[in-house]
Amino acid sequence: MKKIKSLLALPLLVVALALTSFSAKPKANLAGPFTNYAWYTVDGQFVAWSTLVNTEFVTGGDTNPVNGTLISEGYTEGGPGEPPSGTLVYKIYSHP
Repeated sequence: MKKIKSLLALPLLVVALALTSFSAKPKANLAGPFTNYAWYTVDGQFVAWSTLVNTEFVTGGDTNPVNGTLISEGYTEGGPGEPPSGTLVYKIYSHP
């Protein structure tokens, strides 16, 4: 009788392990470490798709508003893991 119970339990264990291997897994963040934003001048003119770091490097500015002059703004494109499209995410300022 013990042998029959163990022989019946073995297929059930195999089926349970097989079903758990196909369970849903959470999606990975597809945005990556560098997210592109739409980069605009203060006048609203589209400049390019760029990362915040690249925009700071190109303009020579930073995100510190203290005693700075606003030179550009960055908006999201609404990709995975980002705020809705068109959300202002950064402002670049130049400093004297």
